[in-house]
Parts: sequence; structure tokens; C-alpha cells
Amino acid sequence: MKDLLYTLLFVFLITSCTEDEGVKFQPDSFYINTESTVVNEADGTIELTFNTSKIYTSDLIINYTLTGTAENTIDYTLLPIASVTIPTGELSTVLTINLINDSLIEEQEDIILTVTDTSNPELFIDASDAITISIIDDEGIAFQNGILIPNFGNAASGTISFISNNFTTTQQQIYNSVNSENVGNGLMSIGFNNDKAYLITTDDNKITVVNRYSFLKETTINTGLNNPRHFVVSGDKGYVTNWGDPTITTDDFIAVIDLATNTVETTIPVEEGPERVITLNGKLYVSHKGGLNYNNIISVIDTTDNTVATLIGIGDVPDEMIFDASNNIWVVCEGKPAASGSETGGKLIKINTSDDEVVTSIDFASTEHPKNLSYETGKLYYDLAGGIYSMLETDITLPTTPIITTPTFAMSVKNGNLYTTNAVDMISNGTLKVFDLTDNSEIQSITVGVIPRDIYFN
Repeated sequence: MKDLLYTLLFVFLITSCTEDEGVKFQPDSFYINTESTVVNEADGTIELTFNTSKIYTSDLIINYTLTGTAENTIDYTLLPIASVTIPTGELSTVLTINLINDSLIEEQEDIILTVTDTSNPELFIDASDAITISIIDDEGIAFQNGILIPNFGNAASGTISFISNNFTTTQQQIYNSVNSENVGNGLMSIGFNNDKAYLITTDDNKITVVNRYSFLKETTINTGLNNPRHFVVSGDKGYVTNWGDPTITTDDFIAVIDLATNTVETTIPVEEGPERVITLNGKLYVSHKGGLNYNNIISVIDTTDNTVATLIGIGDVPDEMIFDASNNIWVVCEGKPAASGSETGGKLIKINTSDDEVVTSIDFASTEHPKNLSYETGKLYYDLAGGIYSMLETDITLPTTPIITTPTFAMSVKNGNLYTTNAVDMISNGTLKVFDLTDNSEIQSITVGVIPRDIYFN
């Protein structure tokens, strides 16, 4: 990216004129150029070249002011700080700005250099004669190209673990270290939109908006939510599933967030226990796990008018949903547990999104309760009783032998690796394990936080 920017030449023309009456002068001009107006603080220096189209018989002094969010001696050093001089007989001079590469995580900062006047009265200057240099914080991309694990936490605040893609770097509690505060209680999930991440803390009824690469806090959304769960973006809106009061079966809803203002602008009433939410072609698909009870439907919501267009009846306790290569939706239904008094087995469901009809339903045994679901290159992966199973999307029967045996709380597959988290005992730090699917061998085991939940690739 930097190399591309360095190929650009930014030229700012300042045309001179004379204010002497009755005499017509040939306009003179000078301009400022630099290789790039967007730099990284680790780049070291910026060189601004002041050029004139005319050789003067005396030194041309160009006076300027410095403004902007970047500060001299803190973000950069610059001497002289008030003027530059194009020497007699020369056409240009160079002003060097030395960038300070600190260890702080900061937002983008700007240096605005504005020319105020020169020693030649023929050169007319106004407030538009300025150049802006944007400085990008190299720590501001500290959490790019890695894995994010939201840790639900127990009595204490939730935390977020970061693991680099090459597994050489692990950082715990990244939100806390960047912002010097806790993210909140019950960190349920993370949603994304461009360079923003939305940290959903269900116990606090709050969403914290951060830069997804620096984790610097931008704002919070703390009204209009009630037991928020999961987040997805469609168009310029965010949609968040909310359980409401788990003891009330009729107060569940989807909160609709205006992403420009980070406010809940309306809600969509839905059936009990909305959990996961995904989107395709202006439609939301919501799995209704049932909250503290049990449900067995997928809601399809039309985002053009924020109404429930249809309900798709599937197996009991539907949870994770994924798209395959043909944009069909696969859903893993856990089934009702024995503790419900009316145990049902799980199901694996395929929905055709062109007509929102169930086209495949594969039953598990009546006492089997699958969970977690991932898809990559034509294969489905799910977890059943501590075993990870794999099957082709075209299979009509379930596999009988796991490819990996490991305790699993959450699971994801990416680029030939399978990732699982294990919550251990709900009070100790959990683990992230990584398996190479070419031979199903474990290649990494990394400590994360308490009750690690989903796995996100940043």
C-alpha cells in the first residue's frame, strides 16, 4: 500500500499576481510537492519540496503555520518551525519533517502546513494554500492479520485474546490494554463492518464500537438493547438479536442500528430466543435457539421494511448457520436435551435461499446433540460429544467416525486448518487448539481467556 502511495505525486499550485495598478505582470508560481500525503509513523521522515518557477535575485522566504491534530515534538519534529528559504539563484528548497515512532496506539493524526506570506509582495497568498499530511499509527494495525477470541468471562469482565496468523504472537486482554478499562460483563460475540468491530456484552446490554485493527474505543451503544447476542450488517444498518427478559416469551426482538449515528433506530419483534443472524441479498436469517426455553424455527426478515417475511420450521434448538459455495444455508440443530423431559435428537438442515425452503434434513440419533458448524471447499464440519466430524455437502448420511477428538466449545475452519476453543472449567483460562486438516494433527495449543467463545479472523 505504501509503495503504491509513493508513486503518486501531489502538487499544490500557488499562483502569484501583482497588486500594482496599471502594470501587467507575467504570473509566477511556486508549488509544494511530496512523495505521499499519507505516511506511516514508522517511515522516519517526510520531505516537502518548495519550488518556484522563477529565479529571484534575493532569498525568497516562505512563511507558514502548523496546525492539525499531530503535535510538534510529540508526533514529529520540525525545524525551522515558521519559515523556509529558497536561496538566491535557486528554484527550490526542502523541508524535512522527522516522524516520532512511539509505542502508543493512536488514531490517524494530521499535520496541516499553511503558507501565510512570502518575502516577495508579488506573490498573493490565501488560506487555501495549504498541504495536509496524514500520519497512520503503526500500532493502529497491531491486531490485523490475526485471530480474535472473545472470552465471556465469569464474575469478572469479558476479555479479548489476539493470536497472530503465524501463531508467533499472543496478546491477552487487548481491549483493556488499549483503552485502560474493561469491555464489560458477558462478552458474547463480535460483529464487523469495514474497519469497525462491535463488541457485544450481553450482561451489560451494551455494544462497544472499536477500530477493529487498533481496538481503540470509538463509542458505545447502551440504549435500546436487552440481552443482545449476535450482530450482522446489511446495507447501512446493523442488526442485533436480543433475548429480552429470558423469563418472558414475547419480548424478543432484533435491534436495528443506524451505523452512521450508532443508535438503535427501531426494533423488529420476533419469536422467542433469537440467536445467530446472517444476511444475504437484503434478507436476514435468524436462528431461534429458544433462549432459556427451546425453539425450532428460522425467521426470514426483509430488510427493506424490517418485517418478518416467513418462518422456516426446522429441528429443535437451531444454532449456527453457514453459507455453502452455492449460497445455501446449512443449520445445525442441537435437539432438546434429556433435561428438557422431552429429548429430541439433532438435525443437519439445508435451506435453499432462492425460495427459503428446506431441501435436506439429516437426522441424528435421538440422544445425539451436535453443535458448532463450519464449511470449507465442499465439506461440512460439526462437533458431537467431543468429536469433530467431517462430511461432503453432497452426503445424505452422517459419518460414523470423528476425524479429531477434542473438547470443543466453539469451532471454525479456515485455509485448511480447524480451530477449536475449550472453556475448561468455566473459571480458568481456556485454550485455542489448531489442527491441520491434511492429516488432522494438532499443530497449536494456545492459552486464551475465561470461557472463550467464537473464533474470528481479522
